[in-house]
Amino acid sequence: MYALLLIVIMGLKTLLCKGAALGIFLLFFWIKGKQLQFNSDRWDDFFISFPAKRANRYAVVIYLTAAVISSAVCYVVLRLAKYRYSLEIAVLLFAGGLIITAYKWHTKGKDYLLKRYQEISETILEKKRM
Repeated sequence: MYALLLIVIMGLKTLLCKGAALGIFLLFFWIKGKQLQFNSDRWDDFFISFPAKRANRYAVVIYLTAAVISSAVCYVVLRLAKYRYSLEIAVLLFAGGLIITAYKWHTKGKDYLLKRYQEISETILEKKRM
């Protein structure tokens, strides 16, 4: 019973981490949109001038923030489920998720993000030429 609940909690953590990352990402864009007054030309200028290295940093910060939030929620769920080593399990879930994500990031994630980000700039420049 405890093992099955732990598997469910691990799935919950994964989904919560992805959801929190998406929420943080959308919040950043909403805040930036307010600064740019939701003007598409200003957005275009922003994306052209925004360095790819900084986009990588933002992606890492968003993931780490989401991972911490999801691990904290898992800790609370583990405490409510009366697991003996709730904090230790939550830390292990955080570390395990961090290791798996770091591996995926270094094998293909960073290159994928850079490629997609460059496509944004190319699309904007193409649109401006027309």
